[in-house]
Amino acid sequence: MLRVLGISLQKLIYWERQGLIPYRLTYEGYELMALRKLKQFSHDRVPARTIRESLLTLCRQGLDREQAWAQLRAEPQCRRLLQIPSAGQEIEIASGQMRLPLRPSAPASIIEFQIPRSKLLAEAEMWFSFAISLEDSPGEREQAAAAYRRCLELEPRFASAAINLGTLHYHRGEFSEAENYYRQALDTHPGYALAWFDLGNVLDETNRAAEAIAAYSQAVMFSNCYADAHYNLALALEKSGQRRKALKHWRRYLQIDSYGPWAEHARRQIQRSLQKESLKLVK
Repeated sequence: MLRVLGISLQKLIYWERQGLIPYRLTYEGYELMALRKLKQFSHDRVPARTIRESLLTLCRQGLDREQAWAQLRAEPQCRRLLQIPSAGQEIEIASGQMRLPLRPSAPASIIEFQIPRSKLLAEAEMWFSFAISLEDSPGEREQAAAAYRRCLELEPRFASAAINLGTLHYHRGEFSEAENYYRQALDTHPGYALAWFDLGNVLDETNRAAEAIAAYSQAVMFSNCYADAHYNLALALEKSGQRRKALKHWRRYLQIDSYGPWAEHARRQIQRSLQKESLKLVK
């Protein structure tokens, strides 16, 4: 899916964290439509907050998430979004102001789905969006945590909420709580590479090197193009004296992100490992 749509893994993870697209192992039709629109909105420099608030506004009007995505269109010059109902008129979502009618040729349709989202899940998504909106303000992160907890009360399988709540605890140094929420996400979504990566960070912080290596290994197994996971796995292997194994992941990191902020450090580590142990390339 990433290859076909031309989307990077980092961008997909960012959209998941922002609550714009749910974590999935497989995608349904409307989610592919949403990903295509997210790619276009990103190109048009529409902020993630604007997209999230526009979706929330449309859901409050009685639309489900699929219908809301179907009606969104960007106005790139102003970095804002418009609603395109089936009647064909343009509505500026933020103000609710009606715009001039569309040209007759402009596409405007709502996709029908056989299985609508439950009201419970819709409410959970609203709490998730509310929590995301609070995270940008340091003084409101406790409220954000409460909103994530409410989201999980409504839908315990909401993995993105569990991960984001775990990360709030992680940044406060509350590693036990963070670990619990990361594991909660993995209980329902065992193939979630981001959850394995975040769990590895907690295990590394609490000096459980072998467990951290195992968690990072799971992250790269489920997503072999996850650059940060390869980087952290290489670091953990280096610290545990497993330089030969670390070398493989330093090289894989550079294949994925050869110009990133940590690329030079990865190159130095490769050079140092080859000099110390006269290793050949690990393929």
